[in-house]
Amino acid sequence: MIAMGPLLSTHPVHRRRFGGLVALTVSLICSLLVVAAFVLDFDGAELALLAFAFPLLISVPAAVVMLRNSRIQEAFELHEGGLAQVRNGVRRAWEWDQVRAIDLTPRGTDLICAVRFDDDEVVGFSASDTDDGLAITDALGEHCADALRRPARTQRRIGAMAAITLAGAGGAAAAIWAALQTVADDGGTHFGLAMVAVTGFVTAVITGVALIAVLRAPRPS
Repeated sequence: MIAMGPLLSTHPVHRRRFGGLVALTVSLICSLLVVAAFVLDFDGAELALLAFAFPLLISVPAAVVMLRNSRIQEAFELHEGGLAQVRNGVRRAWEWDQVRAIDLTPRGTDLICAVRFDDDEVVGFSASDTDDGLAITDALGEHCADALRRPARTQRRIGAMAAITLAGAGGAAAAIWAALQTVADDGGTHFGLAMVAVTGFVTAVITGVALIAVLRAPRPS
């Protein structure tokens, strides 16, 4: 039986919809450009617009996930004897001695906190999106100082981040090379090089967005 003690404070989480709306807008614009590739006629050059199908692979899922997550109702309860999370009506609670590891990651003026418990559950939150979120981190530091020396997040995402970074760098290099080749050829234009440049640029943009999403994700679980 978990003895949480009296409730000291409640900290609702306010989820932002801006990122989801941006992803939705990008999806709509890219969809219109792809449709335009089948409607316009510029002697084949309009096929370059098909490259805008690539961002849809990222923007559509991102819009769905972010807009869905913005509807999640969540709050943290700070008790004298531990921490509780209420997410869409489901309540989970842990005593202070169940905390095994804590990650505190500064991000500009924000602070991202990830907490791993002895049941291997990981709970994360952003101090700026959580009402008085720093009060939770202060309580964790006060009651679970030893856990601050252990990493809460797993390292499984390092390989994915490396692959994303390499793909983005390769796409950017291809775009720059194709652009330089086109300019160097007496200012002439080549459809093939243009397609390489567009595809490389789109690849760099997609992987850049994916990398930023991984780095900024506040929830490690």
